[in-house]
Amino acid sequence: MQRTAAPALLALYALLAALPAQAQAPMGGMGGMGGAGGMGGMGAGAPQPGGKDKKEGPAEAAPKDKTALQPIEPVPAQPRGLRQLQLFELHGYMRMRTDYFHRMDLGLGKGNQSSVGSTYEENSQSDNKFFPPPAVANETVDGAPLTGTNGGNDANCLGGLLERGVNSSKASRRCGRRNGFGSANMRLRMEPTLHITDTVKVHATIDALDNLVLGSTPDSLLGESPFAPIDLYTRTQLPPSDGRNSFSDSITVKRAYGHIKFGWGLDIKFGRMPHHWGMGIVANDGNGYYRGDKSDIVRMLDMDYGDSVDSLRLGFDFGKDRRSVHTLEASWDWASSGPTTSQLLGPTWNSGNRLGQDFSAERFDNVYQWRLSILRRDDPAMLQRKLSLGRPVVNYGAIVWLRSQAVDRVTGSPGLGDGLGTNPTWTDGGSNSDNGIGRYGEALGNGDLDDVGDSGIQNYANLLIRRRALVLTPDIWLRINWKTLRIELEGSGVIGRFHERDLDTDVGQAGFEYQNVSQADLTKRRFMQFGYALEFKYGLFKDRFHLGLDHGFASGDPSGSPYFNPQNPLITGAGDTRWTNFRFNPAYMQDLLLFRELLGTAANAAYFKPWMAFYFFDNNFSGRLDIEYAIAHQRTATWGDRNNYGLELDFAFRYHDQQEPIFFQLQYGVMFPFGAFNRAGTKYQGIVIQNNGDAKAAQTVQAQLGIRF
Repeated sequence: MQRTAAPALLALYALLAALPAQAQAPMGGMGGMGGAGGMGGMGAGAPQPGGKDKKEGPAEAAPKDKTALQPIEPVPAQPRGLRQLQLFELHGYMRMRTDYFHRMDLGLGKGNQSSVGSTYEENSQSDNKFFPPPAVANETVDGAPLTGTNGGNDANCLGGLLERGVNSSKASRRCGRRNGFGSANMRLRMEPTLHITDTVKVHATIDALDNLVLGSTPDSLLGESPFAPIDLYTRTQLPPSDGRNSFSDSITVKRAYGHIKFGWGLDIKFGRMPHHWGMGIVANDGNGYYRGDKSDIVRMLDMDYGDSVDSLRLGFDFGKDRRSVHTLEASWDWASSGPTTSQLLGPTWNSGNRLGQDFSAERFDNVYQWRLSILRRDDPAMLQRKLSLGRPVVNYGAIVWLRSQAVDRVTGSPGLGDGLGTNPTWTDGGSNSDNGIGRYGEALGNGDLDDVGDSGIQNYANLLIRRRALVLTPDIWLRINWKTLRIELEGSGVIGRFHERDLDTDVGQAGFEYQNVSQADLTKRRFMQFGYALEFKYGLFKDRFHLGLDHGFASGDPSGSPYFNPQNPLITGAGDTRWTNFRFNPAYMQDLLLFRELLGTAANAAYFKPWMAFYFFDNNFSGRLDIEYAIAHQRTATWGDRNNYGLELDFAFRYHDQQEPIFFQLQYGVMFPFGAFNRAGTKYQGIVIQNNGDAKAAQTVQAQLGIRF
């Protein structure tokens, strides 16, 4: 055995000794000096002294004993496991927006009007959520408006001009130009993804300085800085702090969820995640729906709203061909859990080592939501690959949501306050301007006993009623793409029932108490709502000129929502037991003024919006014109008891770099209101409203600058 192994060991030793020399040969062969053999630069094949090459002999046979080359100590096998990526991926955007809105009150003012100027005296019958700027309003003393030639406001434009001798008609024209609001805001959105392994991820959405109005937090705001006693002397902007100089903190975590993907098609998602479906008329995550247009970067960054849902979601992909895979998803969502123990009993309930965690105070007030969907949808990259082949691409899906709730607090009852019982928002001894429908209210104890000795838990128990709610929301989505053509449709309905009190009851009347609302005071209401959105786009001249038509419909209710507010889902009218008012998600944008600002969303409306867009300079620039006309489905649910909402014209000039993820946009919009916005005398008897109740045009100029990463 030793004789057989000895030649092999000698050959192996010689080979290992020669390797360093060969590795250093390109450096002149000097690195091998002093090593075995002397001149290390002369490796195999190098000329030998004397100018003759040494002939190579026959190759040495490999050892027959396989154990000769084995290590003395065996190396343990590598344990099997998932591949560790340890990759941090970051996406998001940085944006800054500046807006100017002119005459958003449509020239109708807010509330009762005095002989000169206007006041902010609330009168819900005027039904106007916008208002004139404070500098053009009357001042009040003990609630009574001041009168006089200067309008009762020391900063009033009209009064200043009249005092300088300017005639009244000229002064009115000049001061009318001041009926506008100019502002700017910003947001940094970060969407990090942690790739734990190649099949396990963690996602989050974090906003910094979310829609922060520029200049809104100077060191002079609170009057605490000795260096800035007034705004004129401000030196710096302070970070937003909830409860001090802002209603939100500098950084807010909006979403965080885990994603586990198994190789055989199963997907598991859990946590607080984006809530989106189809085009987004019902569920819209606010990330800007991808339509395949070059200007989509603008739509994705210029967003105000967005939905999130706390969910446990299971998905399964089936289909042999990945190009035509279908996804089946089912989820259990926590739409609302009701108040928690700390919200009702104060922060000391789950701090100070009394409890390990906070929990929902009542199980049967939870709003549970279940979802089942099937979807055939190509991602943007796959869609473009298919379209390049010149074939039509059809994507589609169907979903249904089911919601239920057993008990709830009576509508309009006091809210939860700030958790400490020290921030009451219920004014005037229990009455407010909207009959409590807004669910404002003073804190329910929240750690402190109220004036009669009840805790927050006891107060909440006093307000509970049997809601008995069951709501079904089916939705279908269809998209057809072929070359430069896109046709897309989403339609949805809401069917269900629940118990509700009479919202026409005056909560300020003597003897009314929310605690005394019993089951006998409730009426069964039924949902029967429908809405749809249709988008058509076709590209001409090598896809440089786009023609499109957007159309949508949302059913209305003849009784109307409180104060004709389309965003409010509640309906007034004791005899109206079937609620038919469908509301689009506010993140589904249609325009600049009518639905986005004045109405807040598309509800009780049908709109028709033809548009055109032209791309130039290597598609880095574009211009777009939108013409929108909208009418009401139920005229009795409008301010003026008329069908026509109005006509809006929107113009946009955009720069969206094809190489760099940046964009700039400049927009102008004007909305001409029609009869539906007028304050008809039949509905506003005895109420003095500016302009004789005839609404005037509103305008806006907007600019956005952003970076997407």
